[in-house]
Amino acid sequence: MKDQFKTKQALIQELASLKQRITELEQSESGHKQVEEVLKRSQIRLNTILDNMGDLVAVFDFNGIVKFVTPSYQRILGYGEDELIGRNAFEYIHPDDREQVMRSFARVLESGNEREIFRFCHRDGQYIWFEGVGRIMRNEEGSVEGVVVGCRDITERKRTEEALRENEEKFKIIFDKASDGILIADAQNKKFLQGNAAICSMLGYTKEEIENFTIYDIHSPRDIAYVMDQYEKQVAREEDAVVEDLPIMRKDGSIFYADIGSAHATIGGIHYLIGIFRDITERKRIEEALRESENRYRELSIVDDLTQLYNSRHFYFQLKIELDRSTRYDQPLTLLLLDLDNFKAFNDAYGHVEGDQVLIRLGQVVKRCLRETDFAFRYGGEEFTILLPMTTNADGAVTAERILKEFKKEIFSPAPGQDVYMTVSIGLSQYKPQEDMKAFVHRVDQLMYQGKKNGKDRVCCES
Repeated sequence: MKDQFKTKQALIQELASLKQRITELEQSESGHKQVEEVLKRSQIRLNTILDNMGDLVAVFDFNGIVKFVTPSYQRILGYGEDELIGRNAFEYIHPDDREQVMRSFARVLESGNEREIFRFCHRDGQYIWFEGVGRIMRNEEGSVEGVVVGCRDITERKRTEEALRENEEKFKIIFDKASDGILIADAQNKKFLQGNAAICSMLGYTKEEIENFTIYDIHSPRDIAYVMDQYEKQVAREEDAVVEDLPIMRKDGSIFYADIGSAHATIGGIHYLIGIFRDITERKRIEEALRESENRYRELSIVDDLTQLYNSRHFYFQLKIELDRSTRYDQPLTLLLLDLDNFKAFNDAYGHVEGDQVLIRLGQVVKRCLRETDFAFRYGGEEFTILLPMTTNADGAVTAERILKEFKKEIFSPAPGQDVYMTVSIGLSQYKPQEDMKAFVHRVDQLMYQGKKNGKDRVCCES
């Protein structure tokens, strides 16, 4: 009976144990189902990510055979999965890039990580630029079993870079071939960053030398204050401008002149000032020569060749100016007329060459006796006129007497052993308000003739 009870008890315990085991099994199966559900959801999420990721991911064996590709390969490259799996990826690499990529692939197996840029063939035959990063892939035991490569399409970036490179090349060609000198400076610290061939030729420096310069190095100390004032104004306003006729100092210390145009550019937060130099030295030389020629022509047209005094044509031009000034400002104006005494007899006796010497010497005496503000003219033949602005009749008489006295000191030797002294007769008068120009000249002319009638070698003026 007792043994039977124990048997029942054992059966109950076994039954209980069995139920417990069944419960545990049921719980275990439930856990597996949960894990399977989580794995299933994770797989769905992973597939969604793989389907939508922009980059390409592929797994390769040691020989470059494709073992796995993400769905994005079909979208970006046009291939189906079955067209890539099992194929050697190097077959799709651009021939010019293939050897380089193969070396990079080998380095991945050695170092575990490598980056490379290459072209991969699209299904339509076009090549796409990729930037790929390769890493070794290990199994559960830690052994290397392949290479995983992530690729990003950089075709647009490469096009942009190529366009920028082409533009940079074009800029460099234009920059270096420009006939005008070009300097690019950091506007803030006034340091030159780049110069073209033309500016190097103008300044006599190499490009390397120029790139260590500042504005202070190409201008003389006497010009730098003006240059810096113009520079600061242009930097502050950030407006294009032109500074004309500016002296520039060459390496050898010589100076040339340039018109400098400025332009502004801000790149990467840095303000650049671009100076465009046009050498105008030759133009200035030509302009100066023309100016001198014009002045010389003007002098020739108004100056008497023999005496180097103004001629009669210029006398009336200047007389009109002085009459107007005298009237406007109520200032005195005195006119002198001089005539050489017995000049015809001198010419007849010694010839015109000696007579010309008398005229020349009289002109020199007149110049020595006048102020900077006075004007002397050869009126015609042996007659001379003098305008004395801001001078009264009395002061004019003093000047006339000085001319008379100084001319008497001149000794002429027209023939061997002969010393001759010449004299002049001078008439003078002060301008009367509102007097007609011709009447004024005629009045002074009559005074001069009166002096001749009264014995010559004298000054005759109105009392």
